[in-house]
Amino acid sequence: MKRIFLLLLLFNSNTFAQKAEIGAFGGITNYLGDLSPVAFAPSETQWAAGLVYKYNPRWHFSIRAAATYGLISGSDARNNAGQPYRIRRNLSFRTYITEASLIGEYNIWGWQGESYTRTITPYLEGGFAIFHFSPQTLYNGQWVDLQPLGTEGQGLPSNKGIIPYRLTQISIPLGIGVKVRLGDHWCIAADCAMRKTFTDYLDDVSTYFPNRAEMLSNKGQVALDLSDRSFEVATDSTKLHFANGQVRGDFKNKDWYFFPGITITYKMNVDKQENRLNPDSCPTLKN
Repeated sequence: MKRIFLLLLLFNSNTFAQKAEIGAFGGITNYLGDLSPVAFAPSETQWAAGLVYKYNPRWHFSIRAAATYGLISGSDARNNAGQPYRIRRNLSFRTYITEASLIGEYNIWGWQGESYTRTITPYLEGGFAIFHFSPQTLYNGQWVDLQPLGTEGQGLPSNKGIIPYRLTQISIPLGIGVKVRLGDHWCIAADCAMRKTFTDYLDDVSTYFPNRAEMLSNKGQVALDLSDRSFEVATDSTKLHFANGQVRGDFKNKDWYFFPGITITYKMNVDKQENRLNPDSCPTLKN
């Protein structure tokens, strides 16, 4: 991710610099999926941080390139809403997300005119991102990578053609925000951005429980235990395990993750005359 950010800086000629900003992002994360079925679960709020490069070619339009790193998590124990099935399923995960994104911002109000008369500019955002993830769960006091285990029977002889999910995927960032210019150089923006993914495996949960005997003989005890953790909370000997083919997740709905936060940027090589007459960045606060 550092290489991507440095490569972007190489294109920062003097011509571009007058309309360019560099900065940093800090915020929180959340996730929507099988182990957190609501859009914002306070119990699953984590953190994210990143680097930002922004170019402002038009009064109403900005382009933002960013490298972001964050953590998301989910748990049946924390998000079961008293539902017996979720309590019994007893699955949980965390994953670090490394993302490179290219996002367009449409500044709704714009800031045309010969002087700055606006102190705030709301905007809409949308774009494209590539991200890497690797779900883990806590098992006997250690964090264990789940994808190599094939917890839903990926790679078993009886599941020919069902392969492990890819850990590098694409997503579509969508969101809204507001930004303010602080003097000639500094800008602060707050946004609430969600990511639509095309995978249902951010949490390693999607389809059905596999055959237990086949899991044990092909994948081993750890894979079997982490595929079905109902035995850890079972209060009835008839509910120690889920049967082969019982629903483990909802494969019809893909997972989402969220990066709401604050971005602070610094505008380089400000041309004050151009900045006064033809602003291409955030509006300036006036005393």
